[in-house]
Amino acid sequence: MIKYVFWVWYAIGALLLILFSIPESLQFSSGIFLILYAVYAADLSAKGQTSLFMSDQSVIFQNKLKGHSVWISAALIWTGGMTVEWIGVHSGRLFGEYEYTRVLGPLIYGVPVTLGFAWIAVICNAALLSCNFGQKGFRLLAVRSIQVGFWTVLLDLVLDPVAHARNFWQWGGGGGFYHVPWSNFAGWFIVSALLSLCLPNVHISRSATRRGTRLYQAILILFGLISLREGLPLCAVIAGLGAALSEGGLRYAGSRQIQKL
Repeated sequence: MIKYVFWVWYAIGALLLILFSIPESLQFSSGIFLILYAVYAADLSAKGQTSLFMSDQSVIFQNKLKGHSVWISAALIWTGGMTVEWIGVHSGRLFGEYEYTRVLGPLIYGVPVTLGFAWIAVICNAALLSCNFGQKGFRLLAVRSIQVGFWTVLLDLVLDPVAHARNFWQWGGGGGFYHVPWSNFAGWFIVSALLSLCLPNVHISRSATRRGTRLYQAILILFGLISLREGLPLCAVIAGLGAALSEGGLRYAGSRQIQKL
């Protein structure tokens, strides 16, 4: 059900954002989009978990437990994401000096409540793209966290300049990448890599990986097209590069039969 709701909302939003503009009375829809994105990405992670070498009944029972663990992990990521955002807004550390507007929804101590869902969305989505490369235990967690950091930063290089141009939040000072300080991207890498450790360390089915890749590409393409309208051509180039890299990762994993995390 969430799949259909998300893609319908995505299609309507893309039409308005790229060709027209969102009326002021519908500004709340951006916050709802973040929630739907988070729920869909977490749902793919929960349903895509697999258990190898077990009986059918054991697999069903084990997958139910693991599915529940994803939602517990999502709650932890929401809490962690809101915490680092609060620290960032009030201290200027981690990401740089910035403040949020109310476009994304009501604020909790200066942070939109939907930002916690944004962290769930990007981390779960990035985890779906990650491979284990034959690693186990702590090394496997480290490999996934580095990949999650990479995919989220690549996405943020497109999202943040567009969000700034659309007045979702405002940055203090100047310089950086389209007025977004470079410290923001370093902060995204560190925080997303650490928050990814909240996710259960299990295998993901090929189907869930493919759908996660298509979801990631859809977000990149959407904001890449918006960036052209906002006069941010480098963001569009990065969006195209990110879509190609994620497709390459999917095909490489398939050709090498690499198990997904």
